[in-house]
Amino acid sequence: MTDTGSAIDRRAFLTLGAAASGLAIGCGAARREPAGSAGPAALSLRPLGGTGLEVSEISFGAHGVDNPPLMAAAVEAGINTFATSGRYLDGREEEALGRALRDVATGRDRVVVVTGNPVDAHQSASSVLGDIDSSLRRLGSDHIDVYYAADVRAPADLRSDAFHEAIDAAKRAGKVRHLGLSGHAGGMQEVLNAAIDDGRFEVFFIKYDFVSYPDLDAILERAAARGIGTIAFKTNAGNRQREVKGLEAGGLSLREASVKWALLNPAVASVCVTFGSFDEIRSFAAAVGSRLSVAEARMLRRYADETRDRYCRFCADCEPSCPHGVAIADVNRYFMYAAYCDRYAEARQRYAALGPRRAAAACVGCGAPCEAACPFRRPVRAELLEAHRRLA
Repeated sequence: MTDTGSAIDRRAFLTLGAAASGLAIGCGAARREPAGSAGPAALSLRPLGGTGLEVSEISFGAHGVDNPPLMAAAVEAGINTFATSGRYLDGREEEALGRALRDVATGRDRVVVVTGNPVDAHQSASSVLGDIDSSLRRLGSDHIDVYYAADVRAPADLRSDAFHEAIDAAKRAGKVRHLGLSGHAGGMQEVLNAAIDDGRFEVFFIKYDFVSYPDLDAILERAAARGIGTIAFKTNAGNRQREVKGLEAGGLSLREASVKWALLNPAVASVCVTFGSFDEIRSFAAAVGSRLSVAEARMLRRYADETRDRYCRFCADCEPSCPHGVAIADVNRYFMYAAYCDRYAEARQRYAALGPRRAAAACVGCGAPCEAACPFRRPVRAELLEAHRRLA
């Protein structure tokens, strides 16, 4: 993407009225411009908290991508960090990443691999170790740089004795080097604060965008002060740019601008991006070599304004009001995967896994108390019914 306006720093971003329009921009001194000048530049490395790892400003999100040549091209473009999970495509993504790493000359020790699995309070330590060994086998590696507890929803999920027993054993054996957590459901602020206080977590792998959770900046600053590194994902706030007419006119890209916005925060070491083509790798690598422009900042502000009542933040504030126990945040997230990310098969699979008690069929004929409880006054019931129609 070409630079479409003068470069902008954090102070100039605020003067555009971003805070007033609902952009999640903190007011502390924690932000800076990403290094670099307008135009393409080599990807910079940033320290991942106190882990000692240096990660590229863009990470390769291997979710939904079983394409070793694409992964190898990412390494050649300067991307040294890959985020995946043992549950993605039933482990095939880890296998694809392992094949890609064998095909590039960089060497395993110069690539940072991030993977993990959901925490199950009933899972034994031996089962967790089995998951780790399975990931290592699929990756063709003797170690995982960051192993994360995935889809953490409550502070209690962080305190599984069996999970930590397994992680400690894996660290002693050299199989896992650092522990992280991942999540994007409601209550993440409470989870992250609890993880900071816990002291055993070294990396956050989390949803972070310019619309949701304004208090997240202060949490990430606190985490950074404790040596916890952050890798951000889902920075584009719902991926609904097609619904805002002319938003990306003149060569602008919401996805690229949102990545550049996230990298303004020095607490963010890297932004995880899902690539669909070689051209996208080249485009994003060039984009982060330039500063966020005034035109891009205005685009982000306009997007926030025009999608304010359409974009579900997955905060789950509305869920306690639901008389049927519908997993509102999860249903909306899966609908986003299908409608705005072209991940239909995965969305349907995840929706089915919710089961009938948590699905949105119960929304038919409901009085929709969730809409009164939504802090953004979204048409929650209508979107849940549309999600059920398309995913059931």
